[in-house]
Amino acid sequence: MRKILASLLLLGFCAAGLRAQETPSQTYTLKDGSTLTYAKSGLWRTIGAGPSDWGVFVKESFKKDNLPWLAFIGASTFVLAEHDQKIYSHAKRLGRKLRISSKDNTKTYLKIGGVSGFRGPSDVGSAMYFLGDGWVNIGLFGYFETYGWLKKDWRAAQTGHQLAEGLLVTGFTTQVIKRVTGRETPRAATARGGVWRMFPSFKDFQAHRTRYDAVPSGHMATGMMTITVIAANYPDNKYVKPIGYTLLTALAFQMVNNGVHWASDYPLGLAVGYGVGRAIAASGRTAARRSGPAAASAASFAPYLSPEGAVGAAMTYKF
Repeated sequence: MRKILASLLLLGFCAAGLRAQETPSQTYTLKDGSTLTYAKSGLWRTIGAGPSDWGVFVKESFKKDNLPWLAFIGASTFVLAEHDQKIYSHAKRLGRKLRISSKDNTKTYLKIGGVSGFRGPSDVGSAMYFLGDGWVNIGLFGYFETYGWLKKDWRAAQTGHQLAEGLLVTGFTTQVIKRVTGRETPRAATARGGVWRMFPSFKDFQAHRTRYDAVPSGHMATGMMTITVIAANYPDNKYVKPIGYTLLTALAFQMVNNGVHWASDYPLGLAVGYGVGRAIAASGRTAARRSGPAAASAASFAPYLSPEGAVGAAMTYKF
């Protein structure tokens, strides 16, 4: 995900410029008779709720009722890890048979000051890989934000807010785990299944990312979070999950085919995306009624842009 910071800021300010007269709240009645209520809320207030929503995600993940799911995630990761090398080889053979390139054929379509501002797909393989790129999430964010403020639809606007928050919270969570697990990606593997070097130094991680950032898949986490947030806000739309999961499957295949991830990197990534999406969608319906989580909490999430052009998320705390 590159240059997301600038795009997020631009879209956020554009959406802010479209705001109409304040409406206290809007209630939507679903087909089953239940209702969803949304209050008008500012984008930055929602993003400011990141630390508290991350706390909800962690708390819910380790509740007693979810322990069987944690066991399943661990077991499925272990089983897939035992067969990762075979799965990787089979995926590459299938890719060649279907004439889907195993190389990253994304290319630069926009340069800003001589630096790549936007890289996009140029063939089927790179299009499949692009499905998990942060630009897809940014595009959906822009759509929901713009539609919400133009139509005075606070559900759409809140969905856009949540996607922006989810991108930061998911990015922060996956980065923390990657820097703990330190697993080699398939194309950088020095042994079958990749070597695990836990707790690499910050400097070494930044200099040799492919040696350490396989687990979990950030693309899968972001994709699952996006589907979960949209589906939670539009439960009557029967196409969100089938289309979303189909695209997520295509993404999963291509990331193994091009050597970015092992199959066993996926269970944890999917779990993170689903958990974060659930936490954010649930709190998003009441976030506007809070006096302002960003002001009430000393902790806050913020995007950062590295000198190499990579975008991520950071959490700061004021003492």
